[in-house]
Amino acid sequence: MPLPARVNLTELAGKDQLAPSAAQSGFVLTGNKDPRLRTVAAQMLNGLSVGKLHISVGDESAATLPHLHMDEAYTLAVTDDLIEVQAASVWGGLRGIATLAQLARQQQLYTGLKIHDAPRFAWRGLSLDVARHFFPLTSLTAVVDGLAALKMNVLHLHLSDDQAFRFPSAAFPRLASEQHYTVTELKELVGYAADRGIRVIPELDMPGHVTAWLVAYPQWGSGIVAPTTRFGVHKGCLNPLDESVYEAIDALLGELGDIFPDDYIHVGGDEVSPSWWQEDAAIGAHLREQQMSAQDLQNVFLRRVCSLVSNRGKKAVAWDEVLHPDMPQCVVQNWRGATTRDRALMLSMPVLVSAPYYLDLNYPADLHYRFDPEATLSQWLAQEDALQNDPRLRHVADGIEWTRQWRAGNVAFDGAVKVLGGEACLWSELVVPEVLPTRLWSRLPVVAERLWSPAECTNASDMYQRLQSCWRSLPEDPEALAMQNLHNFGCGDALTALIALLEPVKWYGRLLGEQALRARLAGTEMPKARPYQVDTPLNRVADFLLPESMAARRLNELGLAHGADRVVQLFNQAQRNKLPQELSDAIAALLQGAEVVLAASAESISNAEALTRLQALDVPYGEYIVAPLHFWRAALGSAEHA
Repeated sequence: MPLPARVNLTELAGKDQLAPSAAQSGFVLTGNKDPRLRTVAAQMLNGLSVGKLHISVGDESAATLPHLHMDEAYTLAVTDDLIEVQAASVWGGLRGIATLAQLARQQQLYTGLKIHDAPRFAWRGLSLDVARHFFPLTSLTAVVDGLAALKMNVLHLHLSDDQAFRFPSAAFPRLASEQHYTVTELKELVGYAADRGIRVIPELDMPGHVTAWLVAYPQWGSGIVAPTTRFGVHKGCLNPLDESVYEAIDALLGELGDIFPDDYIHVGGDEVSPSWWQEDAAIGAHLREQQMSAQDLQNVFLRRVCSLVSNRGKKAVAWDEVLHPDMPQCVVQNWRGATTRDRALMLSMPVLVSAPYYLDLNYPADLHYRFDPEATLSQWLAQEDALQNDPRLRHVADGIEWTRQWRAGNVAFDGAVKVLGGEACLWSELVVPEVLPTRLWSRLPVVAERLWSPAECTNASDMYQRLQSCWRSLPEDPEALAMQNLHNFGCGDALTALIALLEPVKWYGRLLGEQALRARLAGTEMPKARPYQVDTPLNRVADFLLPESMAARRLNELGLAHGADRVVQLFNQAQRNKLPQELSDAIAALLQGAEVVLAASAESISNAEALTRLQALDVPYGEYIVAPLHFWRAALGSAEHA
């Protein structure tokens, strides 16, 4: 995973005959002497038996840094006495090694196997928010290892936001928060990633999300702000009429360029508060005199910043709020639903798709998997609408309905939909280093496949089987880590198995909390307190659970009655363990659901009655939902309509 473009098994052998070479201990690397290939092969194949490996790459290997248009194609062939990886570049060689490592770990190195593979999209990334919570260098290098294993090629670091500024500026030393990266650490990360064919792209978010900037240098704004630990949109913005602001930005861009060699720099541009500018006397007067809206003024700011980026020999990337009829050339990162992609395409802007790939929403993997970056707008809108009707998201359907406002300004783009690629996004309000692997690796492989594999690769059932196998090739198996963390709460095996059938609530239900969620839907969120802020400990069961319960999927495979009976058995065995109080209602609902299913299976109640009871139980219990209830409702519903 990702599924290769083309896989062939010759008539010489079949899937029952492993190559003899694969039984040899370790591996012997011959062929290309590029140290990057040797280093990555030694790391990825450590402890695996592959026998003799020959890697042959072409002249493009002279390229020292990964870049947007690098050739990542490769072929991999397995014979009786040799495994051979061929590629035009070192980058293709690295992708071939990643595939070989997965095959070896799954014992699928069959004689006669031949793979011809190349990515569908050139830009396949992860946007990681290191501002809301800080991730040390060790966490980031592990992320790079996982990206390399999944054949992804971009790590986009969101380095600044209202809560913190993680970049070490020499020109403006007060900017850096207490926890920040050193120049040495960032250069080490860039080099480590480059050796694995991964580009590191920095983001300094502007002109909004700059509370941390303005606390350090209040002269760059037009009002006073205070340090903040709360999450959510903040009003403070840079002053777009102040030349010293652009001088500071130019200096920061120069410092970024000295550390990050990639051609692209992300300049943010999201969630700018119009009122901050409109309520300032000087800026408000300027808007009236020039007959400009706040969005027009943001576009003036963007044009200036993009010019500064260009003067530094770079290209700008920005979030889709920068869309404007007169916007400068820059890559638009789509996040507000389907329609902003086509609005950017209508303006002939390069596009990165992120809207369907927000990992912090705790969505099941198949919901990300169904969204193709180049689907027609009508297909994409229909899939967005389907989210509201998905039983697993029923508890946040009103919140998903709220996002329909993002469709304002929709255009009828009738050209061929072509995008650069996409990025999964993991915003870190509810993520700290200890839970990062569970949050990230549980579903990132699905996005990696969507961005690498052919468009025809859409079988969700097959994806789920391969997903759980893929986890063993990543820096940490997210399910194994989740189970270990649940054991660390002092739960015994039976209770841990029960808790593993729960999931965190979806969308922003957990981050916002009930009061702020209702206020957001009513358009009055800002005065409402959220249950989490920067210094809230993330050490509860909800933090360590898988976003999607694989245990519930496996329970469903047992069949209705057997699955329900298994829950009752686990509950009886778990009685000797003390249940965390916050889970009591959810576990009680799980048991009640199992008893309803058993009653329906014994024909003590009708399927219709069972469905009514299960639907009443299938609601959030604090920050938890009971995953098996969805499967039981689906199975009984199918039987009812049969």
